Amino acid sequence: MWLALPTLLTACLGAGDDVPVATVEVAPFDVVLAVPGELEAVRSVTLSPPDLPGPNKVEWVIDEGTHVEAGDVLVRFDQSSLVDKLENAENNLKVAETKIAQRRAQLDVHLADVANDVTTSELSLQRAQMRVTDSETVPRVEREAARIDVQEATLAVERAHASLEQARLEGEAELELLRLEAARAQKLFDTAREAMDEAELTAPGPGIVILPPVWKGGSQGPVAAGDTVWSGAAIVELPDLSEMRVEAWVHEVDAAKVAVGQPVQVTIDAHPGEAHAGEVTKVADLAVRRDPEKAVKHLQVQVSLQQSTPEMKPGMTVRAEILAEHLDEALAVPQEAVFYGDDGPYVHVRGLGGFRRAPVALGLANDTHVVVTDGLTAGDVVALVDPDAAGEPVRPGAAGPGAAGS
Repeated sequence: MWLALPTLLTACLGAGDDVPVATVEVAPFDVVLAVPGELEAVRSVTLSPPDLPGPNKVEWVIDEGTHVEAGDVLVRFDQSSLVDKLENAENNLKVAETKIAQRRAQLDVHLADVANDVTTSELSLQRAQMRVTDSETVPRVEREAARIDVQEATLAVERAHASLEQARLEGEAELELLRLEAARAQKLFDTAREAMDEAELTAPGPGIVILPPVWKGGSQGPVAAGDTVWSGAAIVELPDLSEMRVEAWVHEVDAAKVAVGQPVQVTIDAHPGEAHAGEVTKVADLAVRRDPEKAVKHLQVQVSLQQSTPEMKPGMTVRAEILAEHLDEALAVPQEAVFYGDDGPYVHVRGLGGFRRAPVALGLANDTHVVVTDGLTAGDVVALVDPDAAGEPVRPGAAGPGAAGS
């Protein structure tokens, strides 16, 4: 914790006096802003529901605050409609694959029949070619008939080959249509399978589960079983606990006192015995209302921590003490030692004959003390209450710098 004035002033009662006093000493002086804040993770993963066909109805949610590892299920959505879609897609895929197998078998039989026709035509051509001769011993009519038979057999072979090629092409075209049908069925099946897999939201890495508030048609709250959520809603956060920081809020009247680079000491409300060193790393440009029903505004301040410890959890409330100003040496008095008159501030300085009023010039102030830049010297003793009201003699008059000795 910051110490505003360690051993700077010692309040005591003067010998025989009933007036509490303090002795002025030279000591370091700090201006500390103590502000509320919360711990948050520097890095965090936000998870949203998948883009499932139909409504995203939550069936089960992991408890907030649970430590999880990569792959652990965080949220499970209702899969009843998805199961039906998957079964239909699987059945359609099997039907499409069966059609391909059947048509393949039918085409093989047909091609085999056409191939047999080709073989028969080729054998007929060979027999016709064997009867062709130029021998004069064979009547001319027979020789011409043999040549005609060869021509007809040749044409039959060509027709048979053409029929075979046509049957093959037609069969491949029919199979291609069936393959496209099967591909569509496969895509629908894969989509249904992916939807089933996505119906369980899993952790991408280790972390602690945070359930942020979501809109529930008239109210807000963490996602729960039975809720129907939008695919883009942030329903789970997984902060990385290895590096934490503080989000603090400074009242707008103190905004000018805060700057990046100022040292900070952070105390977790749940662990008040230990302070953690940090530094202001970001100051918002605009003060905003934290509570829309209150006019007061605050400035958001981000504080980095030198080290994160296992007891630090997101959302824990803290007290952040920001060192706004520091003087290595200063003369300062308690706030209650300063009085204000028509001519400005003054203090009651004790002398041999009692107390006298001494005008002072003031500098920096914190919650308990104020720096005196002129009008006092080290060793002066000042009253912490009005001596006149306490029945002590007060000598009027001004004391210049250093004139108010003890």
